[in-house]
Amino acid sequence: MTSPGAPVGIPPAVTEETAAFWAAAAEGRLLVERCTGCGAESFPPYGMCRACRGRAVEAVEIRDRGRVYSFTVNHQRWLPGLEVPYALVLVEFPDHPGVRVFGRLRGCPPDAAAIGMAVEVGFEPGPGGYAVPSFVAVPNVPATGDPAVAPARGAA
Repeated sequence: MTSPGAPVGIPPAVTEETAAFWAAAAEGRLLVERCTGCGAESFPPYGMCRACRGRAVEAVEIRDRGRVYSFTVNHQRWLPGLEVPYALVLVEFPDHPGVRVFGRLRGCPPDAAAIGMAVEVGFEPGPGGYAVPSFVAVPNVPATGDPAVAPARGAA
């Protein structure tokens, strides 16, 4: 039985390819993979470039704001103890083209989620003691129709 306020869900399967990501998440840092051969970036960690299939990849930290590329508001209680409604967002980052990261939206009501909304990377406690990526709405930054247009952290 889950205690009140305990994270709900299934702990991640940590593999050789994902261990660095989860270690960085525990420190509040979001890592993506960059291929040292072709420069393509991707998420989640895979240990192999999705563009050229090269195996030489390195971890790169995302430090800039992102923009909501897509979202959904969930009203279904999929697990006991899961509070509803909540918004899940897919976020793009201007300095990391092609990278999209999925997570819960915090810092605003779920019905305030919008395409182009500015968000900051955040983490919240997840199942098994893991830190899970989430995104915090940035107030007073207008949403844009173009998720690729986002000011750097500290701007706006």
